[in-house]
Amino acid sequence: MPRGTTRPSEVFKAVLRQAEEDLVLSSKKATSFEHKGIRGDERAGALAKFFRERLPLSFAVAKGEAIDFRDSRTGQLDLMIFDSAGSAPISSQQENLLLPCEALYVVIEAKTTLTKDELITSYAAAKRIRNLSPFKHNFVGPGGTVGSARDQNCRCMYLIFAYDSNLGKENWLAKEYRRCKEAATSNDTSLDVIERIVVLDRGMINPCQGRGKFVDERAEESIFLDFYLHVMNFLNRERARRAPVDWQVYSSRTAEGWQPIRLDS
Repeated sequence: MPRGTTRPSEVFKAVLRQAEEDLVLSSKKATSFEHKGIRGDERAGALAKFFRERLPLSFAVAKGEAIDFRDSRTGQLDLMIFDSAGSAPISSQQENLLLPCEALYVVIEAKTTLTKDELITSYAAAKRIRNLSPFKHNFVGPGGTVGSARDQNCRCMYLIFAYDSNLGKENWLAKEYRRCKEAATSNDTSLDVIERIVVLDRGMINPCQGRGKFVDERAEESIFLDFYLHVMNFLNRERARRAPVDWQVYSSRTAEGWQPIRLDS
C-alpha cells in the first residue's frame, strides 16, 4: 500500500502547525534570559514537553546520559526518548537520568542557532552514541536494521533540531551539507551518525543520502510535521524489532559462583 494520502488530515496538520507555533513562541520567550545555557535549556524543555504530550505511553522523555555494559558513556544529552515500559533508568537524579543504552531509541539535540562549532560538537556526540554496545553489539546506521530483534542490530536515531542557522538562506542546503561533511571528517566518523538536521525556518537535511528540502511557506505541510512523523515512525518500527533489555549484561556471568548443593546422608 502506498504511504501517505492525496487528502491528508486537516485536523492533524492543524494540530502540528499549532505545536510548531508554540515552540517558536517558547523560543522567543527564552530570550528573556541573558545566560546562553538557560536559553538553551528552555528551548530543549519546550521540545521535550511537545513529545511527552504525544508519545505512546511505553516511551518517556528525559535528559541525561546513556551507558553500556563496558561503562562507556555518551555525555549529557538534551533529549532522550527511551522505552520506559521495558526498562527503568539505572539512576534518576533531580534533572537527569542515567540510562542503559538498550532502552535508548532517539536522541534529539536542541540548538538555538546551528553553527559549524555546534555541528562538530554534535557529530562527536553522535559518534559516542554509535560506539555504544547495546546487547554487546554496536548501534548500527540507517541501513543496518534489516531483520528482527534476534539480530540485535539496534539503531538509535540522532537528530539535530535548531531554531535558526548562522548561514544565509541563499543556497542554504548546499552550504549546510558541506558543513556536515566537514564536521564528520573532523571527528573521523560517518555522515550517517546524524540522521536528520532540522532548522525550523530553513528546512531539513538527510546527511547520509545527501538530500534535503527547503521550508516552503506556501506548502500545506511543514518541515516540523516531517520531523515529527519521522521520529514517530521510527519508534514504532524499532520497538517492534528490538529485544527486551537484559540487565544481566551489566553484571557477572550467571554461571560464575554457582555450585551444586549436595545433600550428604
